[in-house]
Amino acid sequence: MSREMKHSGIEWIGDIPKEWKLGRYKYFGRFTKGKLPSNTNDEQQGVPIIGASEMLGKQCRTYTVDTNVPMCSPNDILILWDGANAGIVANGCEGVLSSTAVVYSCSDKRFNEQFLFYLLKNGEPFFKSKVNGTTIPHMNSKYLDDYVCLLPPLPEQQKIADYLDKVCGEIDGLVALQEAMIDELKAYKQSVITEAVTKGLNPNVTLKPSGIDWIGDIPEHWEIEPLKYCFGRRSEKNNPVKTEERLSLSIDKGVTLYADKTTNLDRFKDDFTQYQLAYPNDIVLNCMNMIVGAVGLSNYLGCVSPVYYVIYPLRLQINALYYSYLLNIPTIRGVYYSLGKGIYAIERGEGRVNTCRLKVAYGDFGRLSIPIPPIEEQKEITQHIQKTNAEIDSLIAIKQQKIEELKDYKKSIIYEYVTGKKEVV
Repeated sequence: MSREMKHSGIEWIGDIPKEWKLGRYKYFGRFTKGKLPSNTNDEQQGVPIIGASEMLGKQCRTYTVDTNVPMCSPNDILILWDGANAGIVANGCEGVLSSTAVVYSCSDKRFNEQFLFYLLKNGEPFFKSKVNGTTIPHMNSKYLDDYVCLLPPLPEQQKIADYLDKVCGEIDGLVALQEAMIDELKAYKQSVITEAVTKGLNPNVTLKPSGIDWIGDIPEHWEIEPLKYCFGRRSEKNNPVKTEERLSLSIDKGVTLYADKTTNLDRFKDDFTQYQLAYPNDIVLNCMNMIVGAVGLSNYLGCVSPVYYVIYPLRLQINALYYSYLLNIPTIRGVYYSLGKGIYAIERGEGRVNTCRLKVAYGDFGRLSIPIPPIEEQKEITQHIQKTNAEIDSLIAIKQQKIEELKDYKKSIIYEYVTGKKEVV
């Protein structure tokens, strides 16, 4: 027999079991916001700083020796206060709480700790809907305090929490499996590119030493030349203004239209004359992030940062697409790193600072020796890479869709049980 239900009075919660009570979180506990530690470092010592990266399950190397700030333990419930993912609920973190998060402390014995986590996890859509601000989206404390809390009998909370631990754990395992498959596909994709641009497509071709450590042996009919004899540096200022199309360069997507971005917006200045131009078939490289893969081929005429390198083929025997792949393989990133000069500090937010090599000087970059396959072979290689990439990307998309379906299923399971629409029997 199904149990008797009543309307919660909250549209997005709907009906709940008749015997369940309603309240607001401010009556059962309190939300405490973290703050910026005053003493941080990137060494594996001290206490980890818990912010967006940690709450989203991403490892961070930033630590602090300043513990005069709010702390959190693995059982604490955290809500991300600001940033692109504001409203996310997490637990399982231990360390110093950064200024980007709040911790909910509940001392009321009528609550099961893990049930309370799932209850707040179910509130993510509500929290995210209340995020405001454009430059830095952020939460508002009044929405946390006034958020409606459901209070089932304590024994039922335990049953729900135990059941959700089991089911959500199984779902998380399936998600992790799909993510591992995606990582393997990405690694295979990179290996296909590296093999093709350094060895060609004929497995039976005779190889010869290239004399270049990051390439190794190459087909015997390929030539070797310094990059500066194959590519010119554009360095063309957008003054007078030829275009107001802004371009973005990212590690994952290469060169894309800035208008298509959804994060890290408002970095371009209104004065378009401050930027340099990139044309279709140009290769764009971020001189300070080449070591991590900020290299891409432009398909557009547009504005790019003046600190980027924009290069173009000097002769018809150079295929820009082929070299956009070659100049971004893992082995050449190590060369970029070795060429980097100076120390540069990058503010990551949340009290974290990373240090890296300042930049790869263009003169050093231009002196790099690169292989020169025959132009027709360059085209064949790029066609092979594009075809293989499309096939791999299709498989990755299928697995990403599966991950989204699993995550949606997890959300629905949590919703149905913490609101009492389904009963653990």
